[in-house]
Amino acid sequence: MNMEPICETVRSYRNTLIPVTRVPADGEADALAVFVHGFKAERTEGGRFLTVALQLAKHGFDSIMMDQCGCGESSEPFDLYCLDTSMDDVEACIRTVLKPSHKRLVLVGYSMGGRVVSAYAALRKPVADTVVLWTAATHPVEEMKLFGTDDNGQPLYNEAMKNGYAVYHNLFDDTYIHLSKKFYDGLVVYDVTEYLREYQGNVLLCHGEKDDTVLPKFSINAYNSLTTGKAKELVMIWDANHGFGLWDDKMYQSDILTGKTTEFILKNKN
Repeated sequence: MNMEPICETVRSYRNTLIPVTRVPADGEADALAVFVHGFKAERTEGGRFLTVALQLAKHGFDSIMMDQCGCGESSEPFDLYCLDTSMDDVEACIRTVLKPSHKRLVLVGYSMGGRVVSAYAALRKPVADTVVLWTAATHPVEEMKLFGTDDNGQPLYNEAMKNGYAVYHNLFDDTYIHLSKKFYDGLVVYDVTEYLREYQGNVLLCHGEKDDTVLPKFSINAYNSLTTGKAKELVMIWDANHGFGLWDDKMYQSDILTGKTTEFILKNKN
């Protein structure tokens, strides 16, 4: 079977079109992997989601990855980007491509996508068998710090509560964007750390040792809190920042990341 990536759209619960990329299994598919990108990123995360999906395809995995609201090729405004709409889009994609032959579900999330994946695994159906978190944003206080003040140090949360949105200086690309009240509600209401603690499946946490955007200690703390699940593993990638080599031309770090991810998923497939 052709394992070439397929670019198409999936109908969202908002009756809009979600841009997606699918990678079909090479032969009979008995598992599904779903990939969720980070803040203001795009659905392949610099091709690294595709790298994992193509490897998994050799072992019976169908894969799908999507552009979140206002990201990548999405035609929707970024104002809609929040945890609830992200989970809705993950669910819509799963329900669109899920087959009776799929016996396992794997969720992979990067940064804020890791937050989406963690919440989805706890709150939505079908239940994921394995969760993989790349430098996941799991700590609400730290996330509020990251998205919490404007250039003059004024609290953006209060601005969002008053106006319905806040104007945020996105340091990743030096642009000013709207973060909605619902975006901030998602930081406050959902206790992702607790969701992970109670999760019953397999968990892999990967983090860059020099990440100063989401500090490594939060993946370490999340790993140490895992007491009820099955397999668990923590991978710290030496000298890597939040981009795992994508930002500073150290792509061997991304090779380690994708390799460890593929290995963990396949090791815990059955």
